[in-house]
Amino acid sequence: MSVDKKRLALLVPMLLVLILLIARPQLVYAAAQRGLSLWWRMVVPALLPFFLVSELLVELGMASLLAPALARLMGPLFYLPGTAALPVLMGFCSGFPTGAVVTERLRRQGQINAEQGARLVAFTNNAGPLYITISVALGLLASPAAGWLLAGVHYGGNLLLCMALGLWARLRGSGLSPGPCRWQPEPAGVFSLGRSLKTSARNSANNILLIGCYMVFFSVITALLDAPLSRLNPLLHGFAQGFWEMSLGMDLLADSGLSLTRILPVASAILALGGVSVQTQVLAMIADSDISPRVYLACRLLHTLFSYFITRWLCQIIILPAAAFGSLLPPVQPLLPLACRLCAIALTLLWLLALVCRAGERR
Repeated sequence: MSVDKKRLALLVPMLLVLILLIARPQLVYAAAQRGLSLWWRMVVPALLPFFLVSELLVELGMASLLAPALARLMGPLFYLPGTAALPVLMGFCSGFPTGAVVTERLRRQGQINAEQGARLVAFTNNAGPLYITISVALGLLASPAAGWLLAGVHYGGNLLLCMALGLWARLRGSGLSPGPCRWQPEPAGVFSLGRSLKTSARNSANNILLIGCYMVFFSVITALLDAPLSRLNPLLHGFAQGFWEMSLGMDLLADSGLSLTRILPVASAILALGGVSVQTQVLAMIADSDISPRVYLACRLLHTLFSYFITRWLCQIIILPAAAFGSLLPPVQPLLPLACRLCAIALTLLWLLALVCRAGERR
């Protein structure tokens, strides 16, 4: 399809959206407020610390320090160079779209090639552990045990996908070297902590604001589409909303009144898919690079199917206890301190790995 045809295919629905915006201003205003509130209360405290730390770690060259120690682990398991360990660690410790942010920076510096970047983006953009265990399991479903089940299926499925992609790369004869890059690696000048902090803060602020814009936009889109979708049964309605915006679909599933054994497979599928809102955020982070999004999009479909059927099977053999309290806990209040603790743990692990690297170099 040519560029003009693609633009025309998007122009018509956008004109329809504009007409609906004018026709239903109150609905649009309420939906925008909901998306903005969701971004400010849950996304900013959960992701901004990780964005700042990940950007600063890339500026400090942590990927190069991790490479010697983790090359023997990343190569056999995932068929990736040791420098790829940083987006793996940050992607699994934080959430969407930290993995894409760190991967794009490594690609820009020439530390990975485009094919390795595509595989990294495909499995390092996960739902955050705080979001799964606190916001979804504890805050919405009132079942802490459900969080461990959802997290195990979610992260386990992504790791299996990465191993499969590594095997596929081996069979194709792809190498582990970074290869040619369209950008020149950033010059190694005199290090300045102030300049590094400024660059990290600016990049993090741009990324977090971009995520907020996407969340508001898709919150409005889902509100405009909610009238025809509300006629579906609760599970399909929740998945249809989650297809556009993950958190909105989770809210609908939690309010459906259905049992956990029926809710969890659909919730697991929504977490794996991420929603169009999350997918556009990830694609926006790699838009200025030569990393192809095709592998990422294909893996989202495979991960969604895997998560649904595996969770459905596990719900038949595992009894999930509900929380001991009757009222639902607000998921926002403990989010920031837990994010800071998880960030501190990640930093400690990275620091220990850096010490191992230096000790190996001295030997």
